Amino acid sequence: MFKELKANSISTWVLIAAGLVLIEILFFNNGMLFSLAFSGALLYFGRKSFHRFLGKVMFGLGLLSLIMTILSMFTLKLLLLFFIVYWINHYFQSKKEPEVITPVIEISGIATNSEELIFKRQQLLSTKWVGNQHTPEHTYEWEDIQLQNGIGDIVIDLSNTVLPQGESVISIRSCIGKITIFIPYELDVNIHHSAIAGSADIFDYQSTRLWNESVAFQSQTYTEAHQKVKILTSAWAGDLEVKRV
Repeated sequence: MFKELKANSISTWVLIAAGLVLIEILFFNNGMLFSLAFSGALLYFGRKSFHRFLGKVMFGLGLLSLIMTILSMFTLKLLLLFFIVYWINHYFQSKKEPEVITPVIEISGIATNSEELIFKRQQLLSTKWVGNQHTPEHTYEWEDIQLQNGIGDIVIDLSNTVLPQGESVISIRSCIGKITIFIPYELDVNIHHSAIAGSADIFDYQSTRLWNESVAFQSQTYTEAHQKVKILTSAWAGDLEVKRV
């Protein structure tokens, strides 16, 4: 079902859902704004002191409060009803007009169809709602990272891979969690990070607290460098740490 939705259609529905949520909060349920802010504060401060028992309790209460707030939203129930109706309609349509899949058979090295089959290997990091992620600790083949993450820390170590010539890209959107990136000394970087609440610690520069702000950094020789990496990160509540290794 979801494979039939094009990327622009998904973006449109996400914008519609966000608009409905905003309308509900502003005009029909003003108390939800306080609940979301309260849950976010518990999650943020609970994660900062997660090594302590009180931090774990705060994080758990914040997560429970956030889930209860989201489940109580009328918009969520409306979207759930829409997807149920869509799935039922899709099911009956598929019964009337079943999909026909024509295999491509290769004979003597020549395919009977002009289309090519491209095998895609598993991505280095995948989208997760909850959980920490880390690039392999052994040598791995590089591919650009486009990642959306829910709650959890992300660690990317570029010292265990060989970047291709040109500009490589790391793009991460995280809800709650710390993003740590290890950069080899000889590699030029262009960094842009934004956060609603968090901090940015880039190389030897002093850590900067961010409150609905952004910070940028670029190597002096980035423009003419033959091998470089662009890092685009954003977080609702979380820190960015970039280190040389």
